[in-house]
Amino acid sequence: MAISDKPTKRRAAPPYNNDIGELFVRRFNVVSIYVAVLLIIAAAIVWSGIKTAEGVQQYHQDYKTLQDMKKQERKLQVEHQRLLIEQQTFSATPQIASRAVSELGMFSPTLKDKLIIQPGAATVLVPVDTTDSDDEESYAVGPRASTDLSPDVTEAEAGQ
Repeated sequence: MAISDKPTKRRAAPPYNNDIGELFVRRFNVVSIYVAVLLIIAAAIVWSGIKTAEGVQQYHQDYKTLQDMKKQERKLQVEHQRLLIEQQTFSATPQIASRAVSELGMFSPTLKDKLIIQPGAATVLVPVDTTDSDDEESYAVGPRASTDLSPDVTEAEAGQ
């Protein structure tokens, strides 16, 4: 190249500076905005990670609870089946009769315990306590209340 009289446009070299902070401030005037945005993004990433970990933990707890409930349901189904079988076993007539006698103290009524009610019959035979006779019972005819259904002797027995 030839030497010419035209001055060349050269950039003026910046003065040499030892402070890196001033260098960044000159190049990036809006550094504080970038730093704030980066801090917000970093905080959002950390918050998102924490929430994800909490969600996974909650999922594991809920899954464990579900498994426990399924085990309990299976046990209850087995118990239900056992109770159905037991109910069918005890619903048989001989079983009912034997349990009524053994557990409840029930018994079959005798002729003395039975009362036959006939329409229009307002009187029944009532045993009379007499001290005259030794083993024979005497009967008297007398009105009884309609709600009293437990006489010792019925009309049918008295006629025999």
